[in-house]
Amino acid sequence: MSRLVAFNTKALQLIERNNTKGLDDFSRPRNEMATASEICGCHRKVTLQLTTPALPTARELRQKRRGHIFEIDQAERFRVMGFREVEREEFPQATGPCFTRQFILEHPDHPIGSHLDFIIKHKDASLQIIECKTTDGIPAEPYGNWVDQLHIQLGLMAVRFTGTEIRGSILASDLSAGEEEEFNSFAPDMNLLDYYVERGKELVEAKAGERTPHTMPGLLCGFCPYRDGCPAHRDQVIPAEITERVTEYEILDHRKKDLEKSLDPMRKELIAFFGKRFQGVTDDGIAVATITVAPGETVDSALLKRDYPDIYERCTKPKAGFTKLEVRRLPPAPLAKAA
Repeated sequence: MSRLVAFNTKALQLIERNNTKGLDDFSRPRNEMATASEICGCHRKVTLQLTTPALPTARELRQKRRGHIFEIDQAERFRVMGFREVEREEFPQATGPCFTRQFILEHPDHPIGSHLDFIIKHKDASLQIIECKTTDGIPAEPYGNWVDQLHIQLGLMAVRFTGTEIRGSILASDLSAGEEEEFNSFAPDMNLLDYYVERGKELVEAKAGERTPHTMPGLLCGFCPYRDGCPAHRDQVIPAEITERVTEYEILDHRKKDLEKSLDPMRKELIAFFGKRFQGVTDDGIAVATITVAPGETVDSALLKRDYPDIYERCTKPKAGFTKLEVRRLPPAPLAKAA
C-alpha cells in the first residue's frame, strides 16, 4: 500500500468515527432502541456489532464515502433551486420551501427511531422525505430493505407531524455511470408501522440478550463479517437438484453480464456511426436499423392524487406484482482464527 493510500485510509477511519458519533443523538442509547435501518437488516448482525464490533475495510469505507458525497451534492442542488437549508431544530416551525439533513425521528411510545437523509417542506407546507442510495447499477425496482426503511420513516413522520400531508421518495444514484432514478409515490401506512414497531421491539429484546435475534440470509451475507457460524447458513437445506439448477443459472447469468459489458461499447460505436435513424443491410446480409424514441412525459402521481383525487382514482389501474430472482456467488467464508 502506498503512503498516500495509507494516509487516505486513516483519514476515512477518522471520518467514520466522527460520523458514527454524530448518529448517537437519540434520547435513548443505541443498545436500548432500534433504528429504521437496523430493523430492516439482519438482527443477528446488528446485535453482534454491539458486542464484537468489526472494523470496516478500506474498500467499505470508500464505498460508504460515496453516499456522503452524494448527499452533499444533493444539498447543493436543493439550495440552487431555491430551497433554504435550516437547522434540524428550526425545521418544524420553518416556512417552505426549505430542507434539513439528518432530521431525528423517534416514536413517542416505543424505542424506535430514524435519521432522515433529507426532509423537504414545500410552499404548501407538505413534507417529503428523500432517502438517498448510491449503488453500482440502478435496479428496475427499489430493493425491499430500501422500501421497508422508507415506510418506517414515513410512519414516524405521520406520528410526529399529525394532520400534515407527507410523501416519500427513494433517490438512487450510480455515481460511476452518472445515472439517477427516483422511486416515488410512497405515503405513510400506519398498519405497516405497527408491524415494524413489533419487529423493532424484538430487536431491542435481542440487544438485551432476552431473545435470539432473527437472521436475514441473502445476497449481503457474502459481505458480512459475522457469517461464520451463522445458523441461517448452518441449518439451511436446499435439495441437490435445486442446487444444480442454481449453479447452472449463476454460470449462464455471469456469461450474460460479461456479454453485456462487451456489447454496450459496441452498441454505442454503431449508433454513433449510423446516427439516430438508419436502415440498411451489410454485405454479408445482416439488417441494421437505428430508431430514436422521442422524449416522453411522466406524471407526478402524488401531486395528481393530492390536487385531483377524483381524476387520480378514475385513471388508476392495478399494477400486477412480480417475483424477482437474484443469484450471485458469495465469496468464501473467512477461515476461523486459531486459538
